[in-house]
Amino acid sequence: MSRRSLFVIGAFTLTIVSASWTLSGLAMADEKLPAKSDQSCLKCHEYDKQSNIMAGKFKSASVKASCVQLQIDKGLEVITFDDNTVLKNAPSIPEIPMEESVRVTYVKKDGKTYAKEIEVKKGLAVPAEQLISTEEVAELVAKGPEKGKYILLDSRPTDRYNEGHIPTAVAMPFFAFDKLAEKLFKDKETLQIYYCAGFS
Repeated sequence: MSRRSLFVIGAFTLTIVSASWTLSGLAMADEKLPAKSDQSCLKCHEYDKQSNIMAGKFKSASVKASCVQLQIDKGLEVITFDDNTVLKNAPSIPEIPMEESVRVTYVKKDGKTYAKEIEVKKGLAVPAEQLISTEEVAELVAKGPEKGKYILLDSRPTDRYNEGHIPTAVAMPFFAFDKLAEKLFKDKETLQIYYCAGFS
């Protein structure tokens, strides 16, 4: 039997591990600049512990002025883009949907904030056969991991896990998945169930 992964629906929702955003291949600027992130992004990501990142909701783009507006909590950030800006998960900057979650890797030059990379968060489409209801999870939790033959993984940041989690859940923060995966997934027959704070 191959390894199975199920995702909680209903009260809890899961973020697919393969959807992680990486900064590989980016040459970061020498100057470390503070991260700015909408509170909704911090439910699943630890941008506040990184530098040169802005994360929030896309508001508008002006090709003529070569800039985008990003809403971070109640404030707006104006970010300049140029021919060197890398765009991910959108055909063009003007085609980024309004209110879409966006992460920008930025630098400062000539007194302006420049986007090195603009990454649009892709929507997740989880196949129906990989979804599990909260009722089914509750039944498994009542049996326990050994009898239920499952592992329940909480992919939220560790501080959120420590604030409270589903009984029997193991902390596996989204950003640390690669480091923890080998340690946790020795039995390929064990059902893997992931959950987080919801889509952000």
